Amino acid sequence: MRLWRLTIGDIRFQWKYGFYILYAIFTVVYLLTLSAVPEDVRRMVATVMIYTDPAAMGLFFMGAIILLEKSQRVNSALAVSPARAWEYMLAKLLSLALIGILVGGILAAVGGISDILLCLAAILFASFLCSACGLIAAERSLSLNQFVLLAVPFELLLCLPPVLLLFDIESSWLMLHPGVSAVWLIYGDAPSVPLSVLSLLLWCLSVLYFCHKSVKKYFTRAGGAGL
Repeated sequence: MRLWRLTIGDIRFQWKYGFYILYAIFTVVYLLTLSAVPEDVRRMVATVMIYTDPAAMGLFFMGAIILLEKSQRVNSALAVSPARAWEYMLAKLLSLALIGILVGGILAAVGGISDILLCLAAILFASFLCSACGLIAAERSLSLNQFVLLAVPFELLLCLPPVLLLFDIESSWLMLHPGVSAVWLIYGDAPSVPLSVLSLLLWCLSVLYFCHKSVKKYFTRAGGAGL
């Protein structure tokens, strides 16, 4: 199955370039931080850590991954291969989600998050959402600086509304924001679990749709054909 082989290839790529070693170090640092904070705020700190890093890592690292592929002409080879755009996209998203789930699961267990399964589901959806946004920005970037500029609007849109929860600013409309829904599900005290799941799922599917269209155009340009 092409999707499986592409995903394994991305995992090997990430292993080769130190993603797993980097996140092993990050995990140790996060665990030491969690052990140092008071127990009454540990779950909140763990939630912030999970959402802003392992769940959102694709938004920060996708640019480096795609630009490295471009420099090695990997994208051009894939564009003229039998691999389809949606397989390429899902392979990228699944490989990064694996790291997010591994790291996020450890932090959730140590951070005192009660519903681990719901937390892991939220990490998966949030990872897909953030990685898809990162992929859209990365495909349009010719340099790392350009990627950073293109990714900043996505970061602000996904991260600012959840920050309002830290200041006890709650509103029914905030539940419609995917980041807020993800944070509530990770924390484990969502006002409405079905609404949070539905909001996160719908946003994820919508962004994946636009990401797929973007990847198809990217493949056309990389393959050198005008279709």
